[in-house]
Amino acid sequence: MRRTITACAAAVLVALLAAGCSGGGDDAKTKPTPASSAGKLSAEWGPKLDAATDGDKAVCNQVGDQACAEHLTDIAMVVGDLEQAVNDAGGKAKYPQTTTEVQKVNDAVDAYTEHECLKDENAGIQGSPCPDDAQTILTGGKTLTLALKADEGAQ
Repeated sequence: MRRTITACAAAVLVALLAAGCSGGGDDAKTKPTPASSAGKLSAEWGPKLDAATDGDKAVCNQVGDQACAEHLTDIAMVVGDLEQAVNDAGGKAKYPQTTTEVQKVNDAVDAYTEHECLKDENAGIQGSPCPDDAQTILTGGKTLTLALKADEGAQ
């Protein structure tokens, strides 16, 4: 159920970005693989999360800009795929910290969409929730890498 809601939120964000998104072939890079062939998820997903979150440090200085929204969408898509991989590998029972961090990113994606941050000229002003939404998504990739490693260290 949550995966469907997250997919819908990501779809809404993607739809908002449709005018500026390119049809790059990165989908194959983020497709989840069966847990049995992946070994530890951190080994597979750490680099994917790093690739999604790395980039121009200033891309989200203006959180309402198209470039920022596209970057946030890229991160959200990888996190969505990671969520499925975690569920396939045992879910919250095996990856409690990771599922908590995935939920934080999913909530921030929903909030960024609900707050209509994209193309909002006031998205970055004091009192706007948009910078916090964007920051949670931006830091989510790095936090998820650490959570994966912590969960696997506890197994």
